Amino acid sequence: MSVRHAVAKGARGACHGGLLLASRWRVLSIRLRHPDARLLGRILLERGCRVTAAPGSVLVVEGCSLARGATLATAPGAELVVRADYVGPGVMIVARERVVIGAGTKIAEHVTIRDADHDHTVPLRARVFVSAPVHIGADVWIGCKATVLAGVTIGDGATVAAGAVVTRDVAPGETVAGVPARPIGRR
Repeated sequence: MSVRHAVAKGARGACHGGLLLASRWRVLSIRLRHPDARLLGRILLERGCRVTAAPGSVLVVEGCSLARGATLATAPGAELVVRADYVGPGVMIVARERVVIGAGTKIAEHVTIRDADHDHTVPLRARVFVSAPVHIGADVWIGCKATVLAGVTIGDGATVAAGAVVTRDVAPGETVAGVPARPIGRR
């Protein structure tokens, strides 16, 4: 290995070490602000991530990398469990009742996952919500700018195409695309 390559490799290692140290500081900060939150295993939090757990809620993040600008939030009494390998930049995951994301799942940038919607039987200014649990299985791929809505279950090994709006359950191994999302094949 040339000297130039050795120096470049050392610089990359030092930079990565700094990122890990900063990530550990952000994890510690979340633990201090939300003592009931459980952050387990190796977690990488990039700058600009927002993780908030309302009082009385359950927040579990396990072995996950959260990219810049990702947001995880719970309402009082809600449960949010994220075991995904990767949550991309600008992703918004909000639990008012229950959202569970399985191990090995990868979520691309600017995806929205919500388990609630406005109750349209009352005026919007009343801010009343109707919620239903969302369950995303293991080893699922969710493409860029997809939206997963309340009451949806996505089976293990499924794929959600970029820009899809998932309003119904997705079978294990199925690939869905479109608005609303429809099956287009199998993985």
